[in-house]
Amino acid sequence: MRAARGPRSQEPALRLVLAAERLFAMHGLDAVSLRHIGTAAGHGNNNAVQYHFGDKDGLIRAIIAYRLPAIDERRAALLARARAAGRDRDVRTLLDVLMRPLAAEAADPTSNYVGFLDRLNSCPPERHPWLAGGQPMSEVASGVTRALLELLDHLPPSLAGLRLRHATAMCVTALAWRDRIVGAGGGEPAAGGVGEIPYDVFVTDLFDMAAAMLLAPSSTGFRETGPMNPFLAALRGFGTSH
Repeated sequence: MRAARGPRSQEPALRLVLAAERLFAMHGLDAVSLRHIGTAAGHGNNNAVQYHFGDKDGLIRAIIAYRLPAIDERRAALLARARAAGRDRDVRTLLDVLMRPLAAEAADPTSNYVGFLDRLNSCPPERHPWLAGGQPMSEVASGVTRALLELLDHLPPSLAGLRLRHATAMCVTALAWRDRIVGAGGGEPAAGGVGEIPYDVFVTDLFDMAAAMLLAPSSTGFRETGPMNPFLAALRGFGTSH
């Protein structure tokens, strides 16, 4: 959001960010027009998004920039605790550092960020905000991701990067799915009994599954024979977009 426009303009920009986050989470990035976002945010100007953010990709980056500082603050606190306990070289612990703040975000009724991230996971690499700027959007997530990849030395680097991408995407999708299912039931026990499972149990078991995915041996016999896929190379360098 353009700070140079002054505090009076930040409220309309924030309304656009929150409206876009909600609509993207509900319908997907490509199914929502900029005009629809402006209307949902209460703007009479059809060019409100362009005025504040330039285009849809700028708005997507603004959503991440709005939510990420608080999430990274939680990650930094969890990482400090892990280091103090001597567990900062443990896959399951580092996965918790990376993903548990998103679980807290998914439980926040005022946030649609995790649903938005779930939709963002299908974004093609050339449009992905994590790669477009040539630098990590989250220094904390980037550092934790690199530490995780170093611990997956039982896998070829390309498979390790791909597996970490799949594991984190699975966690985001599951958190977004639970939020939709339980939210649709108004907080009451929902379809499939998911609403009857305590949230902390749901989250902890989800992360247990993801850690098992990362630590499982590979039976493919695959070996690196050429340069790594550019997207996976960027993942190793920058971290996840979450």
